[in-house]
Amino acid sequence: MNGYGIETYADLAKTVGGMVLANEMAHRPLELVSGDFAPWDEIFQWYIISYPDFLMEHTDEPVFHDEELDLYVWGITHFGTGWDCVPAPEIH
Repeated sequence: MNGYGIETYADLAKTVGGMVLANEMAHRPLELVSGDFAPWDEIFQWYIISYPDFLMEHTDEPVFHDEELDLYVWGITHFGTGWDCVPAPEIH
């Protein structure tokens, strides 16, 4: 366990506050503001998130910012498994 009680992606999702699935964000001019994301990585889902601070400070999850809309977006790089079954990324 990582000291935060975050064991799955479902647990991690609770830390970012309200989430809105917004796959259309993939077509917006987003700036990577935190995390690891290489050109060959694929993002399967895009979520607008309320509180990006924990993700940005304690994970390497890709977090993007849309300057025009002033929104933070979490890029999800896994697909097809319920979040309560996917282990959380490394928390530091």
